[in-house]
Amino acid sequence: MISQIEDALVGRITSKMATTAGMVAVQKGFEGISQPAVYVSTEEGKFVKEANSTYLHHLTLFVDIIFEHLGDEQQRRKGIYLILEGILQTVMLQDLGLKIRPLIPKGWRNATTEDIRDHGLLAFALELETAYSITRQPSDEVVTDLLRVGMSYYLVPGDAIADASDTVTLPLMPKG
Repeated sequence: MISQIEDALVGRITSKMATTAGMVAVQKGFEGISQPAVYVSTEEGKFVKEANSTYLHHLTLFVDIIFEHLGDEQQRRKGIYLILEGILQTVMLQDLGLKIRPLIPKGWRNATTEDIRDHGLLAFALELETAYSITRQPSDEVVTDLLRVGMSYYLVPGDAIADASDTVTLPLMPKG
């Protein structure tokens, strides 16, 4: 479900703000990145018991915005504020078509490092929260299905076409 939420958030931002936001992807933070983009990541989860076999899974997500403007600092700030407010209006109180609680904005901060500033960029981080219910499944088959991972291999740099793929079943941890 976490990946579905991230992907749906990327999809919503891309569909509503494609011309303004530029590249939108799932990725944690923006260390070492020097290109304008919007990155979505889930960084924290907490559980609260709802019923005997159900927990509410609270998630903290971040939308990191890297903005470039050829003008001065004031022009960059005006530009990033417009993108920040646009993204906020695009995602605020949305359930993204999933069985989650609507996205709630918690805050934002200027995350510009000296290195990012030296490249003529600004970086802001918008914090969002949502939650969804998790119910314990009575069957171990469901857990086994969750431990099956699809992997794609990209051999040509910059090529978005998978050259090979595998399905890997992760081993269950031994009891005890």
